[in-house]
Amino acid sequence: MTNQLAFDIPVIFHKSFRARRLTISIKPFKPVRITYPARVSQKKAEDFLKTNIEWVKKAIMKMREIEKQTPAKVDLPVINKNNARIYLTSRLKYLAEKFNFSYNKVFIRNQKTRWGSCSGTNNINLNINLVRLPQELMDYVLLHELVHTKIKNHSSKFWNELDRYVANSKSVAKLLRKHSLSMLHYAA
Repeated sequence: MTNQLAFDIPVIFHKSFRARRLTISIKPFKPVRITYPARVSQKKAEDFLKTNIEWVKKAIMKMREIEKQTPAKVDLPVINKNNARIYLTSRLKYLAEKFNFSYNKVFIRNQKTRWGSCSGTNNINLNINLVRLPQELMDYVLLHELVHTKIKNHSSKFWNELDRYVANSKSVAKLLRKHSLSMLHYAA
């Protein structure tokens, strides 16, 4: 169900059988999304939104600033999926061998919210749109996931390990977040 907030922002209330708690999601170019567990009434979800309205307003204002800096959706060159898969797979293999990492399988997908992830069984998922990034950022994502084959969290130990392979990894992560808004906005 879609409602409007007082300041012309659409709100979607989404009942989910998988949700465990009420959540508010605010993303660029998307309506505010309130996800609530099936056991919770929509009225409670609406009350939850009202309780958090000041935070929502601040987050929306921040998001509007980000949207202003993000170019309008444009026609990007079509990615040759086969070439992208081959390139990402071979680059991951190269970096893994160079820095002595091992992983189980690699999956290449067109994801909307993540550049990559590493499962508990060391399967690595990569976003096909990585090939659109500058090489430094692509390698950062690949090495980030490879470090997760050894350290499964984002503790200081993880960041110290990643810094061994990517100089100033936290500043590269910030740069990637800037690209994420524009690149993942274009994902199909």
